Order: sequence, then structure tokens, then C-alpha cells
Amino acid sequence: MGTDKLKILFITPYFRPYIGGIERAIEELSHALFKTGTVAKIGVITTKYSFPRIPHPEWPDQEITSRNISIFRLKGYPRRALPIYSCPLVWFSPFKIKQYLDTFEPDVIHFVGDGWFWGHFWTWFYFRKRSRFIFTPSYHPLPLRKSWLKVINSILSRLVDKVVPLTNTERAHLQKDYHVPLSKQQVIGWGASSLSRSTNQPDDRLLKIVSVGRLGKHKGQKWLLDVYRKAIPSFNQPTNLILVGGDEGQRHILEKIVVQNNIIDQVTFTGELEDAELSEVYSSSDIFALFSQYEAFGLVFLEAMLNKLPVLTHDVGSIRDILKSGAIIAPAYDETSAVTSLINLVNDKNYRVALGQQAYNYSRSNFSWSSVASEYLSIYKS
Repeated sequence: MGTDKLKILFITPYFRPYIGGIERAIEELSHALFKTGTVAKIGVITTKYSFPRIPHPEWPDQEITSRNISIFRLKGYPRRALPIYSCPLVWFSPFKIKQYLDTFEPDVIHFVGDGWFWGHFWTWFYFRKRSRFIFTPSYHPLPLRKSWLKVINSILSRLVDKVVPLTNTERAHLQKDYHVPLSKQQVIGWGASSLSRSTNQPDDRLLKIVSVGRLGKHKGQKWLLDVYRKAIPSFNQPTNLILVGGDEGQRHILEKIVVQNNIIDQVTFTGELEDAELSEVYSSSDIFALFSQYEAFGLVFLEAMLNKLPVLTHDVGSIRDILKSGAIIAPAYDETSAVTSLINLVNDKNYRVALGQQAYNYSRSNFSWSSVASEYLSIYKS
């Protein structure tokens, strides 16, 4: 790696047009890296799939986004992947990967997420002597049936130059489960950007509680619905629970619960939203609530906080590492505590607004993409 501007290549199984938490983080980090003036090009090697494993053969092989990120997409064979894993377990051409690498000639190759070992292995194999390798795993506990991934992730952690956990909680897990020495790790969290472009104020006549996440078991919308319906009788004003997110196999179950409990008029399913639409939802809402089974970082919480929304969640994963102000963190799966906290947020406007302001101040002060980019540059260049 010389003194010229860097060429950075991210490796991740999903990217635009699909945008989830990791994909948004890559995009925002790229934007901040460009602003430093020390980066010449940024690219992403990804697949022609959207989460989870939905094929999109119509997507182009290559394109450049409006933020000047070069995307290189791989076709999967067979097109339909078995529904047994979050990433598509299909064959991708190693020769196409090499072609993309030779075209881009990266100085730094950055693995984001720990699931797409096919892309990780082949990029390392072809460019192990030509690039510096960084691994941001976004750790999640693995069930017994996926314990084989620990072996793969342990090997990847040995092959790369630096492993970057998002939190101190994750750092400890990586040392214990993937046997990554603390000396090889450097904690760098994600930044946060406000999506809000609107100056609309929430309507006091209908208080809105928003939850953003794919409608699947791991994001906990079923548990949130149970908390919400049990809290409704104690609310002092009409409310609307807005569930934002694409279907991951749970929407019909959630809709059935809504019908059975006669709360159709109080629950809205929006489906997946583009940034402008999500911005409008945030700007017209009053509370953010999400009870995931696990959160490695929880970028969506910080985005909600930048919209002055107080957060209600529970103590799982790295939540306490990240949400140190502006949030109510109930004990994990303590329904009574969660119901009581939601009632207090709905019924006490002064408390709700004050907590929302704390959330805004905390997120804005502690999660700057410019500082994240600066920390990554120090690793990329070392």
C-alpha cells in the first residue's frame, strides 16, 4: 500500500437496492470516508439477492450509486437458495470474484458481517498478498445447529489483519467464541445519521409508537404486540402502533394476533419503506419501541434517537453498551416492566419529551460517522 489515496472494497452478501442495518452502515461509512479526501474509490462485492435469499437476476452486474459507490454483483447457482441460512448457500463464480478484484484493485478489503464465508474466502485467496484485510463480524450468538460457523469465523479471524468488534460486549464474545486475541481487536461502533427531512410535529390527538425491523422472530414484533395490547387499557389517549419492515415470514402471524385481539384500528403495517417514507414516519411519531432477541449494535435505535424519539427496549446483546441515555431498558423479556414503561411513556408527555431530547443529545454527541471514518482510516493505513 503506497501513499496514494486508498481504494476500499467491502464484502457483504446484500447491498442496494436492499438496505438493512449493515448495508446502511456501509453506505454511511463510505460517505464519511469520501469526505476525508484520502479515499479514491469505494466498492462493494455483493450478490444478486435481497434479504433473506430472495433472487434478483434483473439487477445489473455492475453499477455506481448516487454516492459514488461501485457495486459488483454475483449471480448465484441455482437461483433459489435453500431456506436454511441467512445468506444464500449457492455457488458463486470464484473467477467472477477475481475479475471484480482485478478491475477494482483494492488496497483494503473489509468484510462486514460474519455470514458470507464464500465471498470472504475467495477474496482473501486471490488478494491475500495485495490487500490489507479487516473483519467487522457483527457477532450474534450461534445456536447448536450453526456451531460450525464458529470454526469458520475463527479461521477468518486468524487470516485477517484486524478484527473490529462493534462493542466491548462483542469484543469479549469474539475472544471467547472465536479465540481472537484482544491485541488483534479494536472496538469501533457505527455512527448514526438522521433520516428526518420533515418539520412535521406529532399529532397530540393520536400518539404514535413506531417499531422498525424485518417482520421475523428475531426482531420480536410478536412480543411487542403482547406488550402493547396489555398496555392499551391504561393509556390516557388514543395510540397507533406502526410496524415498519419487510415480511420475513411473520406478518401473517402478527396480523392474526391483531385481528384476534380486536386492535385492527390501532396497529399499522407499512411494509418496507424507502428512506424518504421512513423519514416521514419518524418525524410524525412519539416513541420508538423494539424488543429484538439479540442486537449486535442496534443502528436503528440511534437513528430513532436522532429524531428525538425516546427508546423502549430490553436488555439483550450489546444494548446496554450502546443505549446509555435517552432509553428505557427493561430486563430481558420482563413483560410487566415493559408494559409499565410503555404506559408511563404514553401517559406522561413531559417525561416522554424530555427523554426524547436526552436521546437526541446523546446520539448526536457520541455517534458521529466522521469519527468512525477517522478510526477506520487509522486501521486501513497501518
